[in-house]
Amino acid sequence: MKHQLQPQSPLFDKRGFATRAGWAVIYNYDPDTGEYINATYEFIPEGVRPQGSACLDAPAPVDENCAIVRAKNSWTYPTDNRGQIVYIIATGEKHIFNKLGDIPPDYTLLSPTSQFDSWDGEKWVLDNEKQHRYHVNLATKQKKLLLSEANEQIEYLTDAINANIATDAEKNLLAEWKKYRVLLNRVDVNLAPNIEWIKKPQIDNV
Repeated sequence: MKHQLQPQSPLFDKRGFATRAGWAVIYNYDPDTGEYINATYEFIPEGVRPQGSACLDAPAPVDENCAIVRAKNSWTYPTDNRGQIVYIIATGEKHIFNKLGDIPPDYTLLSPTSQFDSWDGEKWVLDNEKQHRYHVNLATKQKKLLLSEANEQIEYLTDAINANIATDAEKNLLAEWKKYRVLLNRVDVNLAPNIEWIKKPQIDNV
């Protein structure tokens, strides 16, 4: 042919070296992960082959939920769930998935509906025991806090009486705080959250 209307394509031997120079489409991939980057049009001199993380064979078209990765001199097409919000089924903890491949069996895409949910193997269900433990823990802390306050008031009022400087109001208030402390100690935290907390004695005007 008198006129060459297209750039000359190279020819390659079995080892991938060009036996004839020319222009070729080169497929580039990340040297560390093998993930496909792009295709470029490059001139290949005779006696040279694509260098580094590049090859001549084209990857196949893939769906949006798949990646293209070079592995062992061929293209692979793992599922790409990167950026998906996943939940650890053991704890319900939220994570953003950042790896190629299928989501591991100890994760799920389903979101828990509450902090008290547990995984039943297929879905999240309300774990009444977990919910109860949570409320018991809150009630235990509340009871400890209230008892600490009662002990402080009783100690202060007892000091006033022992020093013979207590007013009649303080004497009466000491009896009220002692009664309050007894009743508070009787509170069963296992009834949480259905606990009616005892009203504290009024300390105004003492």
